[in-house]
Amino acid sequence: MTHTEEDRPDMLPTDAWWTVTYAIAPAIDAINIAFAQLQNRSLLMAQQESHIMALVATISTMFDLELIDPDDAVAEEHDNFVRFETMRIRTDHLIILIEDQGSMARDCFLRLDVADIATVLNQIVAYAETLVIELQGVCAERDDSNLPREKDAPQVLPGQLVGLRPAHFIRNVLDQHRERILLFWCDVDIDEVEENHRQLVAAYKNNPILRRTIDEHDNSATFDDAWDISPHQWLHLRAFCGGLATTFPNTTSVESDFSILKWEMDPNRTDLMHLSLEGIFQAKQRVVLQ
Repeated sequence: MTHTEEDRPDMLPTDAWWTVTYAIAPAIDAINIAFAQLQNRSLLMAQQESHIMALVATISTMFDLELIDPDDAVAEEHDNFVRFETMRIRTDHLIILIEDQGSMARDCFLRLDVADIATVLNQIVAYAETLVIELQGVCAERDDSNLPREKDAPQVLPGQLVGLRPAHFIRNVLDQHRERILLFWCDVDIDEVEENHRQLVAAYKNNPILRRTIDEHDNSATFDDAWDISPHQWLHLRAFCGGLATTFPNTTSVESDFSILKWEMDPNRTDLMHLSLEGIFQAKQRVVLQ
């Protein structure tokens, strides 16, 4: 900043730029935290979706975003709101959000003229709405063509399964994979999966200790930790869910999960891009060839 002020004052960021930057800084912090959580290798697909939806809720609350009722003809002309496409934010909330970022943010905003204020507030609302809409469209799982999978990620943890009625579990989960399962299991095994699910739902309803233990598991719980609440029960259901949580061979997700690049992504390198890791890989390959 000092160098720019002395040598290129014409290149200094404007007050409008600073105001927008300050206003969206909390959202960027929330995104960084969420993305760090998503790098956890033990996260299941459904857990990744939960983290993304939690991020959407955090940003929506942070900006106090409201959906606009298309039947509300007054909404467009309401001076108390700043609108962008299908959402709006209260003007006073936007101003408080800016002032929350400190006195410099407040002073930058106060120096703006009326036209710049309108532009800045619209940019903030546009950013918040675009961010929420695009995050809602993120799909954690890919199909064999590396395109977003249309179906939701399977629910494979006890805390997720207890919320499914047995009829819904059979129709929406088990039946979707029945043909493939029959290649390895007999009808008796599949019936046992159904029975295990009914037993799990009943135990959750009738056993307060088990219910409390399951409820204490959050989105960061691993598959083994979640199922080890009762390691000798519901074995067929656990095996079935373990299969759902495992990527199938010869798919892009397997190539990604077991790529040699991932071997180099140790806990101290979680923020490295794959380009950097590929350099590490190629350097190691060169040593081997020599």
